[in-house]
Formats: sequence, structure tokens, C-alpha cells
Amino acid sequence: MRNRLLLALLFIPCLLSAQNGYYFFTESDISQIRSAAKTEWGKSIIESLKDTVEARREYPLTVPLLEGGHIHDYFCPEHKVRFSFDWNKPEAHYCSQCKHYWTGNKRYDWAWVNVAHTHNYSYLRNCMYLYLATEERVYAEYIRNMMLDYASKYLTYLEHDTARKVGPWGGKMFGQSLDESAWASDACRAYMVAKPIMTPEEIKEIEKGYLIPCSQLLLKRRGTANWQVWHNSGLIALGIALQDDSIINTALNDPECGYHAQMERYVYNDGWWGEGSPTYHYYPLHAIILSADAVRCRNINLYDEKLYKMLAAPAAGAYADLYFPAHNDGWYGESLIAQISLYEIAYQRYNNDPFFMNVLQQCYRYTSRTAAEALENCIEIPQTRSIPSWPSVHFENTGYAVLRSDARTVVIKYGPHGGGHGHPDKLSISVHNGDKEIVSDMETCAYGVPAFTQWYRKTLSHSTLSVDAKDQSESTGKLLSFKVRKDGGEVLAEAPEAYPGVRMNRKLVLKKDKLTDIYTALSDDEHLYDYVLILTEKPVFSQAGESINLNDSPAYSYIKDAVIRKQSFPISCKVGNASLVIHMPDKQDFEVITGEAPGIPPGNGSVLAKYDSPFCYPLIIRIKDKNFKIRTEWKF
Repeated sequence: MRNRLLLALLFIPCLLSAQNGYYFFTESDISQIRSAAKTEWGKSIIESLKDTVEARREYPLTVPLLEGGHIHDYFCPEHKVRFSFDWNKPEAHYCSQCKHYWTGNKRYDWAWVNVAHTHNYSYLRNCMYLYLATEERVYAEYIRNMMLDYASKYLTYLEHDTARKVGPWGGKMFGQSLDESAWASDACRAYMVAKPIMTPEEIKEIEKGYLIPCSQLLLKRRGTANWQVWHNSGLIALGIALQDDSIINTALNDPECGYHAQMERYVYNDGWWGEGSPTYHYYPLHAIILSADAVRCRNINLYDEKLYKMLAAPAAGAYADLYFPAHNDGWYGESLIAQISLYEIAYQRYNNDPFFMNVLQQCYRYTSRTAAEALENCIEIPQTRSIPSWPSVHFENTGYAVLRSDARTVVIKYGPHGGGHGHPDKLSISVHNGDKEIVSDMETCAYGVPAFTQWYRKTLSHSTLSVDAKDQSESTGKLLSFKVRKDGGEVLAEAPEAYPGVRMNRKLVLKKDKLTDIYTALSDDEHLYDYVLILTEKPVFSQAGESINLNDSPAYSYIKDAVIRKQSFPISCKVGNASLVIHMPDKQDFEVITGEAPGIPPGNGSVLAKYDSPFCYPLIIRIKDKNFKIRTEWKF
């Protein structure tokens, strides 16, 4: 017993000093992990990690000989749902909706390899935390053995992109250098934790077979935005693993591609990442946190005010149930809950910040404390039952406003396009009743599915105005006014350049359980105006309608079972428990078109459970005139 205790006391300084000042976990980090592992919630995390590792070890651990493909190809083309991964079926891919295996498609097979590498990354990461927490040598041996296997295969992989060609953004393990760098970011952490048990020959083999060639690959990849942020994270991790400050310096300080250059170029002053989507905010933020944590060993502090804002801004804009309005590309169902591990780290790094404590408390209303990163934050989180009391907020640079009344939330989006991941949807809105969205921005499906470009990226699939059945142009709108009240607030925004010659603005007034939506468009020429609401429940009208085939543009063909009603007076309908009344000025004739279209894409199961149907229900108010004005009154 005495010898075991002595070994435990010696382990921490030995682990760190053996790395000659290059490490990923400080003495304090390791102490926190070990202390947390003795708590009831910490023991639960440890047992879960052990179960996950043992479950992985039930299947072959041999690293794939084949290069990986694109994860967006690992989806059923008919149902847009991700295939169910099976270790024993690398060439047969099961769709839970089709109830059968898809075979004979190489892209699916290559994507299977991508998923296999990702599972191996999780295995390495879980073993890393288990070794740090328990000191059981077997977990370090698991890491060593898999890293040696990768080192024996990595040089045999050809550089390739997602089309299996040599391209500027290709990888070796994966079809994208983006995935290559993400894998390296955590694999290097696991390697460094297990390194003290390795022989000099094993260390040399891993360095020559994987670490050096991977760093050489990523040093050649000079990109921008979230890709380069991940490249830099991977390079920093590789630089620490190789004890090479020149690699770390390049990743941090390259004037075009380095960490500081990317933060300056892509992080708005309001804290949001420039691609304008919760998913594409947290995706680079994960890499940024890994980078900031890694360079602590070189006495570099990246936990500054800008990074603080990146963590705080999205939390301030979440719905009451902690999900986010889905903007631009990404996966529907992004939530604070899914990002809880980042806030466990943030609370520690920002000196027990009270806002981050509130985020943790709110998240743990919905989930148990199971993230491995929680072990680094050895504190008890006080329970709370109250919903967030965060006020209405306007994000000036990102260009969207959030109105709140108790648990009800209304969001309008008018800002910059969002680069390559932007959608043509100026002045679009989302409406959340506290439990779920009733008016939705559905974000997008997997990029390999045809509906990605033909429906989800069209103006028609957003709750805004479509003119002449065309998409809006890439443009930036402007906020004209924003007022906050205790029971809601109001916002007025314009989009003068979304369509040539058409000046559009939208005013939203939220007061308690009532929302007034006034949309105006002015032009010197006649246009076909379609005011669209993307509803998550089928609207119920008292008036009957007639069937119609919509062929105004290819996007309209995605709306099935369309019905048209011709009106010259206000029309009302029910949408679930909500009701709305639509007014046009001066008894102007208009058409009401309803139908069924592809809805919220398969993805986050916990949020999809809130919705009864895989479809959405477009409600279109159509007129042909020079000018357009509509007032919609909601009670929800």
C-alpha cells in the first residue's frame, strides 16, 4: 500500500518533467481529474468511459488499410438520415428508415473508414482520461498500441480529397485536411499522456510514421475560416508532441493563416464567428479551446476577452430550452447542452466566472454530468429549476436580434451572408414557444444529399419574402431600431439589396404572448411576392382550398400536396396551440398556398423528438403588385 501511494505521489511530476516542458495537462489539471474521479458523479464518468473502451475492444482494433472519405457521404440519399455504423460491415451500410443495407457504393465505403477513424479517436481520448484518472497502465498501453498501428499505416495512405483526387485540401487518413487536423488535435494529447510508458524506439516510430508526416501535410494546407482554425489546432498539438516550437509559432503567428490572424479576421466584436451559424460557431470554437489549452505549457495565455465573448455570445442567444435558432449551414438541434464540455473548461479558465456557472446550471437541468472534461472542473454544480433569465439581445455585427417574453423567443436574421455557409434569407424569422419552434429555420441536411442545394439553401425554405420565385442575392441588411421591454420588445430591420429594385423591411413586436409581424416591400415595378412561413405543424383553416401544382421554380416542386385559397379579407388559422391572423391592406386580393415539404433534417434525436412529423408546412401569402405589405398577428 505504501509503495502504491508513493508511486501515485511521484506520478504527476514524473509525467510532466519527462516531457521537458511540453505537455497538455498541468499538475493542477491532473490533480483536479483525480479528485473529481472520487466524487459520485466523477465515478459515474469513469465507469462510463471504461464501458465505452471495453465496448470498442469487442471489435477489431486494427487500423483500416484504406483511406477515409467524406462524412457527408455517409447518409441515405432517400431519407437524409445517417447510416448506422457497423464494425463488421465496411461495405454494407444500414439505413434505419429504409430498413435495409446500401451496398455497391464506394463513396459509402470510404465514408465508413472516416467513421472508423473517428471512433478510434474517441477510443484514444477515453483511454487518455482513464489513465490520467486511475493510473492504470493498461490504458496507456491501449493508446501506445493504436498509435503504433497508425504510425505503421499513415505513410501508406495517399494524399486525396473527398473525390479521391489530389487536391489542395486533401488529407491522408481522411479526404479533408480539416478532419486530419481535428483527429491530430486529440490523438496527440493521448499520445503525450501515454508517452512515459513508451520505449525510445516506439516514440521514434510514432514520430516518423505519424507525427512528422502529419505536421508536414498540415503545414502545406494554408486556408481560412474554420478549416484553418482546425489546421492550427492540429499543428499546435503536433508541435507539442514533437517538442518543436517552430511548428507552434507558425500555427500561432503566421501573418495570413495563424491563430491570431484567424481570430482577427473571423470573430466579430459581438463574439460570434463570421460564418453566422451556431454549428459553425462551436465547430471552430472547439479547436480554439484546444489550442488555448495546449499552449499553456509554453506560457502563452490565449484566454482573452475575445475568446470569452465567443463562449458567452451564443449562450446569450439561446432559446429557453437551450437550443439555438438554426442559421445558415450546419446541423439542426445545436444546443448549449451539446457544448457543455466547453463550458466546464471555460468556468475553470476564466476564474470561476458566474455567467459560465449559470450556463452549467441551466444545462444540467436537462442532462447528467457525463462529459470527461467535467473531471477537470472538480466542483459541485448547484441545481436550479428556474429557466434562464437572459434578456432580449441584439448581435450588432452578426446581424440578428432575439426578442424574449418569459420562455417565448422570436429571432430575426438580417446580417452578413455568412460566406460559403450562408443562406439567402434576409429578414427571416424563427419563433419558439418555450418548448419548441413553431416557425423554423431548418438549417441544412448533409451536403451529399440533393435537397441540400435544391431546397434547404433556397430562399423559399425560409420564413421571409421571396420575389419572382428567385433566391435573394448575397447581401447584408441593416438594423433600424431595437427596443427591449420586460414583457418582450420590438425590432425593425431592412434588406434593401436582397432583390434589385425592391426595398424590404420587417418589424416585429413581441408583448407577452402576442407577436405582431409587419413585412413591407416597395418597388417601382410589378413583382410576384411570396411571403413564406415555414411551420413545424400543419396549419388548420376553416376555409377549404383547391389543389395546385407549384412550378414557379425548381424549389417549388419540393412542396407537395399544395392547396390554394383565394382571399380578399383577413384569414386566420391554428398552428398547434398557436393561432394567427393575416391581414392585407385595403382588402387587397391575395392567395394563400399551403403544402408539405422536407422538414427538419434528421440529426439531433433529442430535439427531433419534439416534432411529430419529418415534414415542414410552408404557408405562402402571394400577391402580384408593385408594393407588398402584410401584418400577421400571432398568439402563442
